[in-house]
Amino acid sequence: MSAEVAARRSSVFWVALFLIGMFGTGIGARVAGLSGVWTMIVMLPPMLLLIPMIRSVERSSAAQGCASPALQRYNRRALTWSFAYVAMLFLAITVNDRLHPQGPLLWAIAILPALPILYMVWSFHRYLVEETDEYLKMRNIGNALVGMGVVLAVATVWGFLESFGVVPHAPGWLVVPLWGFGLGAAQIWRMVRGA
Repeated sequence: MSAEVAARRSSVFWVALFLIGMFGTGIGARVAGLSGVWTMIVMLPPMLLLIPMIRSVERSSAAQGCASPALQRYNRRALTWSFAYVAMLFLAITVNDRLHPQGPLLWAIAILPALPILYMVWSFHRYLVEETDEYLKMRNIGNALVGMGVVLAVATVWGFLESFGVVPHAPGWLVVPLWGFGLGAAQIWRMVRGA
């Protein structure tokens, strides 16, 4: 087995393990009736799977000749904002549940989890500025466009279903995880195809 195929299989393994861990833990927390802080606590261990997952994807990219210093910096930033998001969400939920803030403090607490998302948007822009390999830049823009397409399609269909009272209201913060799902699906598709 070539190093490229082995690296790709390793990446698929870690991506699958991360997804199973996150979704499995999330479903398990719901079934167990966990909420608030406890849900965040049980979600931390599967979040740690992001580290070996990112490393395996980087090894696979290097084996395919599709690695760059700009992409590695972006991956580090993505890890940072992912963990910062979890930390800020955990903090916001804890403060809200325990202190029941009002007024400007409540606004600040509510916005806290959004700050790492804004950093994520900046870090993707930064990646596109720093990337010198036009092929890699095009590939990652394509992945981001697939993510945006998923968001637009789901939001449009859900919005009309919601307008007609068929489905419940979906909170706006679901847009970013949905975009991430589309982005990740595009990356996995490329990895499996070897493209």
